[in-house]
Parts: sequence; C-alpha cells; structure tokens
Amino acid sequence: MQDFRNENIDINLLPKYETVVLNKVNKKYWKVILLNIAVFMLFFALAAYLLIFLLKISLPKPYLFIGGYLLFAQLLVSFYGISIKKRGYAIREKDLIYKSGIISITTSVIPFSRIQHITLNEGVFSRMFQLASLHIFTAGGISGNIVIPGLDIELARSIKEELSKQINHQETTVAENPIQHPTENTQDNKEGHELTKDSDGN
Repeated sequence: MQDFRNENIDINLLPKYETVVLNKVNKKYWKVILLNIAVFMLFFALAAYLLIFLLKISLPKPYLFIGGYLLFAQLLVSFYGISIKKRGYAIREKDLIYKSGIISITTSVIPFSRIQHITLNEGVFSRMFQLASLHIFTAGGISGNIVIPGLDIELARSIKEELSKQINHQETTVAENPIQHPTENTQDNKEGHELTKDSDGN
C-alpha cells in the first residue's frame, strides 16, 4: 500500500500574483467611454425633459437642475477615469489574471482548466477605434465570468486564439488521462472484500 503524504506548504514560497506586471487597456478605450457617457447623458436629459413636460412640473430654480446634471456627468467621467487606470490583465502559462475596481479592487486568477468558452465582442463605438472586448466564461458561473474591454482588435483575436488552444490542450490532456471515479473504486473494493470473505468460507 502506497504511503499517503500531506505535507505542509511554506506559504512564503508560494508564487505571488501581485508581482506580475499587468497590461493596461488600450488608451483609445477612454474615447469609447466618453462617447458612451455622452450618449447616456443625452438620453437622460431627454427623459427628464419629457417627464417634466408631460407632468407639467415647474422648476422654480432651473439652474439647480442644470448644476446637478453637470455634476452628475462630472462624477461619471471621474468614476470611469479612475476605473480605467485600475484595470489590467496578464496571461501566464497556466492562467489568466484580471484586475479591476475602484474602492474595492478585485483580482481574478483564472486557470485555463476553468475556462469554458470565450467570445469576442465589438460595440458600435469600439469598432470605430478598432477595439474589442473579450468575454471569458468559466465553470464558476456568472460570478466567475470576466470581461476584458479596450483591447486592440487584432490583439483580442490573438488572445482568444491562444486561450482556445490552451482550453483544447487541457481537454485533450484530461481525455488522455482519465481519472477513475471514487465511487467505482469503492465498489471494486467492496466486491473484492466480499470475494475474500467467500473464499475464506466465512
């Protein structure tokens, strides 16, 4: 019988993902964000105007409404400006790292074995600047899925192709080295034990 070993691991010797240099999204992605904000604010202004017109609401101090509107727009620009600076990604030999967030920073380290499929999306404004986003779906469900925006279209295609190769390689490796299901082992041991008892005559 093979000896079972479960030694402690020195956590100080574990590789630290924090030391990995992350790639930033394309600088042109900032223009895409500004265009999206402009469109959103335009629709927001039209919706507010229609609401006021239909309900015949009088604004005693219109400058307060306009000031609040401009302040909201500035907050959106600042919010996304900080967000784009915090984002970064890296592709290693066996996993993918993606970092995002503003107040709460989230760093996802996704092994290739957990990736199920990848899609490449091009929005209207992103296409104008030759950019795309990669949507990576994992076995962890929605909570484990990530989106890497602001990638040069050719780079996004190259990353998608490379990740697809890694996924296929992982699937091939698993297929060539199947692992026997634990319940099958248990059943075999049980049957073997029963045969031994019968041969002993007990």
